[in-house]
Amino acid sequence: MRHRQAEQNRLRDEFALVAQANTGGEFMADEDVKRLEAIAEQTWLRHFDNRLGLSGDEQRQLTDVPEVAPPVEERLLADRPEHLFAWGERKPPVVRDDPANRWGFDMELPEYSNNMGELYNLRIARGTLTTEERFKINEHIVQTLIMLSTLPFPKSLAQVPLLAATHHEKLDGSGYPRRLTAEQLTVEDRVLAIADIFEALTAADRPYKQAKTLSESVKIMLFMARDEHLDANLLALFLRTGVHREYAKRFLAAEQLDEVDVEGSIAQLRQWGLLTD
Repeated sequence: MRHRQAEQNRLRDEFALVAQANTGGEFMADEDVKRLEAIAEQTWLRHFDNRLGLSGDEQRQLTDVPEVAPPVEERLLADRPEHLFAWGERKPPVVRDDPANRWGFDMELPEYSNNMGELYNLRIARGTLTTEERFKINEHIVQTLIMLSTLPFPKSLAQVPLLAATHHEKLDGSGYPRRLTAEQLTVEDRVLAIADIFEALTAADRPYKQAKTLSESVKIMLFMARDEHLDANLLALFLRTGVHREYAKRFLAAEQLDEVDVEGSIAQLRQWGLLTD
C-alpha cells in the first residue's frame, strides 16, 4: 500500500511538471528538462490502432511509417517522423540567396514547416512557441510585403508596402524580414515599430502570452531601446505626449492601467546616453 501511494505521488508530480511545461513560462530550468526526458523514456503498451480517426493530413504523414499491429511498446512522450511537416510547395522565399526572393528578405528558414514532436514542444526553454511556430508568426510580414507589392498603388502611396513590412526591423540590424540597419530606417518605420511593440505587449488576445500592464510594457520597451531595437528619442516622445495612457484608457482592461513613471523612464534613457536632446 505504501509503495502504491509513493507511485501515485510520483505520477502526480510528473504530470504537474508536464502540465507546467505545456503552458510555458519565462524560463525552464535544465533540471526540469532532464526530468522531462526521463519521463519520456517511460514506456507503455498500446493496445489500439493509432491510425483510426485521423484526419487526411495526419494519414498522409504516416505514409512512409511502417504499420505495426498492437500491442506495441511505446515511449510515454516521443518525437516521431510523422511529427515533422515538410514545406513542399509552400516554402516561402525568405532566404537571402533564394532565386525567388525579389523583395530583399533575409531570414532563417526552419528545416520543417511544423514540428509536432511531443518532447520537442515540451522542452521549449522560454514560452511555448517552437522555432517553426515563431517563424509562422513572423512570416505574416513576409506575406504582407509580397501581397501589397502586387497592388497598383498611386504614386502618393507607393511607400505603403515597405512601411507596412518594416515595423519588425531593429536599429541594430537584427530585425526581420530584411535585416535593415538604423541608417535604412525612416522616422515612419521607427514610429510604427514602437506602436506595434506596445500593442503586442499589452494585447490580451495572444494565445501564447499574458497581457502586460502599462508599466511592465514600458519597462520592456526601455530595455529594447537600450539594446538598439527601438528609437530612444521617439520612445521618449511617445511617453511625454501621453499616447500610451490615451491608448490604454480606450483599449486595455482596468487591471492593466497601472502608473508609469514617465520622467523616471526618460531619465533612464538619458542615463544610458540614448537621447539627443
